[in-house]
Amino acid sequence: MNALAPRPPRPGAAAEPAWDGAAALRDAMALAALARDCVLSGVERRVLHVRLSLIPARLREPRHARLVREALEPLLRPTRARLYELPGGDLVALAPPPGEHLEQARRGLARLLPEIPAETLLPVLRLPAEAARLLTLVEAALGLDDPAAEPPEPAPSGLPPPHAAEMDAAGRALATANLAAFLRRQGLWRLAPGDAEPTPLWTEQRPFLPDLAAALLPGRDIAAAPSLARRFRHAAERRMLAELAHPQEARALGDACLPLSLASVMETEFLRLDTMLGPVGRARLLVCIPAADLLADAAGFALLRRLAEARGWALALDEPEPALLGLLRPGALEGLSLRLRFGPAMLGGDPEARARLDAALPEDRARVILIGADSPAAIAWGWQRGITRFMGRVLEGR
Repeated sequence: MNALAPRPPRPGAAAEPAWDGAAALRDAMALAALARDCVLSGVERRVLHVRLSLIPARLREPRHARLVREALEPLLRPTRARLYELPGGDLVALAPPPGEHLEQARRGLARLLPEIPAETLLPVLRLPAEAARLLTLVEAALGLDDPAAEPPEPAPSGLPPPHAAEMDAAGRALATANLAAFLRRQGLWRLAPGDAEPTPLWTEQRPFLPDLAAALLPGRDIAAAPSLARRFRHAAERRMLAELAHPQEARALGDACLPLSLASVMETEFLRLDTMLGPVGRARLLVCIPAADLLADAAGFALLRRLAEARGWALALDEPEPALLGLLRPGALEGLSLRLRFGPAMLGGDPEARARLDAALPEDRARVILIGADSPAAIAWGWQRGITRFMGRVLEGR
């Protein structure tokens, strides 16, 4: 329904536009679907976001909504523009390019609402290039960006690091521990524009080190000593690999993604698992090595690439910093998958930095996996760059 369509006033009430909560929810979902369709089809649109929710309550009056709608009405008459109302009161107008009428409406609204700078109150976006930003504002309107839903950043515990004797004792305990309660599994999925449902590719499996450290090193903060943390991770990974190398576990492993340190892949536990899997099992295995390990031991990483090629399992570079990708020599990622972590800075920030990241991504985007895809905006960002493999809460929820 056109948001400008008049609504009948309540008996005895002034004929001001009434906010329809159900209609706003429908508009938000329709706007998200339109952003997705623009990414899929490449159809261009210009977007004017009227952020009425930013107007301080003391300045907000019922007449504001009427005046804003009157200012937007000329935009809708001569063009194929559409107007959406979001929960919270924001309005979003979409128009085909080049968008002169939209810019004219923006100037009129800037004069009407001088309390907040036009760049903040009335941003203009381009679809499909900025579909991710549009999805972000829809998520915010729907309350899907609630910080309480996000995992909190780990705060310094104030606990001391473990002593050498305590680390030795933890290592001995790990050598015979049952890690079943400390393993975390999460899916990696393929989701392309137009797909009705995501397709499972691999299941990531890793020991969850914070819980494991709390059990074996109570009262100590393993993160306070990075060298000890690396040693602890190495011991936990070796124990996980030893358990996976049991014949029954190896047969049940399936399509698996194992994030491992470079040192762990060179240990006998991994080589034993490699043998137990056989050619068919190895073809279903993806091993992800931290980018920091490549920087620390380039020769060891090169040896590992040759081993992966000879044995038939896939290899990925895990979570490189975007700046690192631009420093790698041409061909450095050839034959590798790349697990790139999505962050909010990818939606905004320095346009030159975003352009450098885009240029540094492998041309074959089928080899890129976007992890941390916890919102529709992350999926849209990936789709805009031809990425169709994801890992994150938004897919786990589906």
